[in-house]
Amino acid sequence: MLRKKSAHAVWLLFLAGAAWADQPREWLERMSHGHREVSYQGIVSHQVEDRLTSYKVIHQVHDGREFELLQPLDTADKQLVRKGHSIHCVHPAERLLRGSEPTLSRHYDLTMGDNGWVAGREVVTVNVVPRDVFRLGYRLSLDLVTGVPLKTETLDQQDRVLERFQFMMFDTTEQGQLIDSQAREVSHREPASAADRALLLAKMPWKPGWIPDGFTLAEPGEGANDALSFTDGISTFSVFLEPVSQFDDSPLAAAMRSGATVSYTYPLPDADFVATVIGEVPLLTAEQVAKSLVISP
Repeated sequence: MLRKKSAHAVWLLFLAGAAWADQPREWLERMSHGHREVSYQGIVSHQVEDRLTSYKVIHQVHDGREFELLQPLDTADKQLVRKGHSIHCVHPAERLLRGSEPTLSRHYDLTMGDNGWVAGREVVTVNVVPRDVFRLGYRLSLDLVTGVPLKTETLDQQDRVLERFQFMMFDTTEQGQLIDSQAREVSHREPASAADRALLLAKMPWKPGWIPDGFTLAEPGEGANDALSFTDGISTFSVFLEPVSQFDDSPLAAAMRSGATVSYTYPLPDADFVATVIGEVPLLTAEQVAKSLVISP
């Protein structure tokens, strides 16, 4: 009888796990934990059009703190991008992925795709399709065991791949603690609360008059020349304001794109400032945000 009860309990757990795994929002939440809380190492390729670069990545978690080394394999450089960063430091984008409110579902159509294999590991696929013209789409292949994204494809409105990150090798076996005193640490600032971000934005001498619905302030500036970054949990863009005097020539409205990242520069009429928007958004979004900038009198 005990054996039958145990088998029944295992079967119920399996069914619960299968139902959970079919939910794209739960997989995105799991991804937000996995890519920061799991120790792993591997080789990653980055493809933009016909350009292909590769990196060695080592990510380790010790006593609740992250350490990560990113080493380009096409050069001799190396960079420590996380050094003792607490996994409990949850940024605005991760909060949106982990939130109980279906914020993402209002702006993206989230569906499960077919299972597959990446870097010799089974993955589940989450399709993230924008519901408006102000966002790009994504196809995420997440490791079935850890939730770490093993392949990420960014798609335009015609479902064409703009940019691809893909693990060629992925291993969760940790080989010695990551120590590299020679590597340069990327600066990091603790995320502000939602109330503090709103207060800082209100005090800024300039700000966008329009941003797409669903985006929230991610990184507030503290000075007139600081950038403002916005995120909807999936996509991110930053807004800069610079004096015209910093440009060698009279600036003109201009747009550039590299892979999924677009840059739009716009000289503000009747003002000696130039607005620039950079991020993983369609050109339409960058242009409308840049042209909406308001400078306080």
